[in-house]
Amino acid sequence: MKQLILSPLILEEWKETRDTLQKYCRLVGAIRETLSRPLPFSLHTNLLIYKNGFTTSLIPKNEQSPDQLFEVIIDLIHKRLRIESNYREPLYIALTGQSLNALCDETCSLLTDIGIKPPLERPSFLEGHRGMFDSKQVKTYWDIASKVNRIMKKMRSELKGEITPVQLRPDDFNIFFSRFNPEEQIEFGFSTGDEFLREAYFYIATFPDTSKVKMFFKKENRIEISGKPQRAVLPYSKLIKDNDSENLVTEFFNCVKKHFVDIKSANI
Repeated sequence: MKQLILSPLILEEWKETRDTLQKYCRLVGAIRETLSRPLPFSLHTNLLIYKNGFTTSLIPKNEQSPDQLFEVIIDLIHKRLRIESNYREPLYIALTGQSLNALCDETCSLLTDIGIKPPLERPSFLEGHRGMFDSKQVKTYWDIASKVNRIMKKMRSELKGEITPVQLRPDDFNIFFSRFNPEEQIEFGFSTGDEFLREAYFYIATFPDTSKVKMFFKKENRIEISGKPQRAVLPYSKLIKDNDSENLVTEFFNCVKKHFVDIKSANI
């Protein structure tokens, strides 16, 4: 198996660019949420992983034209927002760090051009400050996100039952997928860092009982809030130092896989 090579991803060094990118993803996520039909577990509010970035996936133009489809893509390879459809030529907006307000205006204008009623509530996207959008940092992040996606898709393929696609949640900028059974949900994810751990990390979280991660991981491998376990974590810095980082992530995820095998067997 080809060795997984991970580039450093230091939150303090790219936080401004990350915050700008997250705002752009929230805007595109709002388009998907508004114009897509509702899906179980609110999956229509997140973005899917695309070969060059993140996408709304295909959305019908309207009820009168169900065969006319479009999608909005955050293209991280070419640093642009793309609107593609099967009835018009592709439209582009360069991503340069423009304010959320400016990007909202440009996006709504292009959607109007292809016959889509602007779906965004302007009061939610009135921020007028330019942000940082460093091309090199975006390239590094996408290289890492692509590898994270590959690992998660492999892990997902080994589980059975009701499982979501690997996707991006704009609200916290986590890449994740979830596995459900009648009693609980387990989430396998990748965070670029947050107020609880100031570095990127893979994680496992269980719902509604977050303390279930105690079954699989020691305290030093968990994030706890007010003394209560919230998620098990595998810090990204540990992977950078490991000679077999992909196997380390696989072993981390496999700590809970047997739990679901046992549940499935018990329900048969």
